[in-house]
Amino acid sequence: MRRPAHAAACLALALCALRPGAALALRVDYVADLTVERNDNLLLSEHDPLALTMLRPGLGFVARHDGPALQLQLDGRIEQRRYRDRRFDDRIDGDADGRLTWIAIPERLRFEAVEDLSSQPVDTLAPDAPGNRQRVDVTSFGPTLQFGQSDGWHGDVGARWVRSRAEVTEVFNADRLDLALRAERRLSPTSRLAFHLETQRVDFLDDAAAQDYRRTQVFSRWTRTLSRFDLVLDAGVSRLHDLRPRAGGADGRSDPLLRATFGWRPDDRQRLRLRLSSQFSDVASDRLSAVSADTGLPDTVPTGDIVVDATPYLERRLETEYVRHTERWHFAVVPHANRIRYEGGDTFDRDSRGGVLDLAWRMRPTLTVGTNANLDRSDYRRIDRIDDTRRVRLWARWQRSRHWSVQVQFERWQRRSTVPGQDADQDTVGVTLAYRNR
Repeated sequence: MRRPAHAAACLALALCALRPGAALALRVDYVADLTVERNDNLLLSEHDPLALTMLRPGLGFVARHDGPALQLQLDGRIEQRRYRDRRFDDRIDGDADGRLTWIAIPERLRFEAVEDLSSQPVDTLAPDAPGNRQRVDVTSFGPTLQFGQSDGWHGDVGARWVRSRAEVTEVFNADRLDLALRAERRLSPTSRLAFHLETQRVDFLDDAAAQDYRRTQVFSRWTRTLSRFDLVLDAGVSRLHDLRPRAGGADGRSDPLLRATFGWRPDDRQRLRLRLSSQFSDVASDRLSAVSADTGLPDTVPTGDIVVDATPYLERRLETEYVRHTERWHFAVVPHANRIRYEGGDTFDRDSRGGVLDLAWRMRPTLTVGTNANLDRSDYRRIDRIDDTRRVRLWARWQRSRHWSVQVQFERWQRRSTVPGQDADQDTVGVTLAYRNR
């Protein structure tokens, strides 16, 4: 996979949308910026840290189109890391996620394409540093046929071809076929009941390193929506079935499926949400389900923390989110805990817990200050390893005019591990000059 290919395609689409006359069909918001950053430990080594100043020019964009036959959402960013040191090659990073829907026959037939391109670690157990990043690309495409009547049962049947590719971890590369059937009925003005049947066949390109399998889920979904409260509850069973069973081993396993989301909005300024789940999953499915329509204008290309692996896993997760927003204050806290167990046993079986804190204060109409904190504790059960990771960022942004802004920030990253030689500390200071078109 050529590294800048998808990022360049996203950029070309955004630039084409800026042509005269295109604004009526497609709205594009973008930010072009240049960051000068000083890093006191670029390689995140425990001893002999390497300090370096780098330049990071970037372009982030959000494209939206909502027409009667064609709907598009596309969020992305392209960023160049210029290390200004011959020991390191300059690198172009990019991420993008989007959804394109073509309604071929209204209320009967539509085609949908979903794309997720992200930057992920090559080795999750090693710190994020040059040489430990790769692009992970997951693409889905297929039709959905709708059936039924509005005053009774209605639903849809869909098929998706899914392609997953990793830049370095080739064992992740696979082609998938997803089939889904859904039937739903409105029970009252505030509640609905639905039944789902989903099956997925996964065919890995490297048959010697990865086990092809089929995942099937059967569950019911009850949804209740009130003015200040909403509830979504899924209950059923899921099964993994190996398509090429190993000699002497079981050819699959089943497990209960449970997902629940509780939402409460006491008023228009705050919300509380609780999510819990117990289900089989995999990296490609998680990346596609994370593509959302409410992402904002991206101002950085983050390196994720997922394990790019072919093996499916059983995940049990609990997450709470509280957000309060006023004209001058924004506050959000998201604690979480999860347990992951890979099929057949794996180095990355782990229990983790942590949380995210986000706080911003608009001191004046042109000055906003804020802080972000991210804490995570991961206990790798099979290798007797515990990692504690902390990241704290302080920032201030001056809005010099409608389009131009300047931001300064300080970030502290710290990791403590029970494995000798894996501790690391890093401080970065950066100044960003940005131009936004709106």
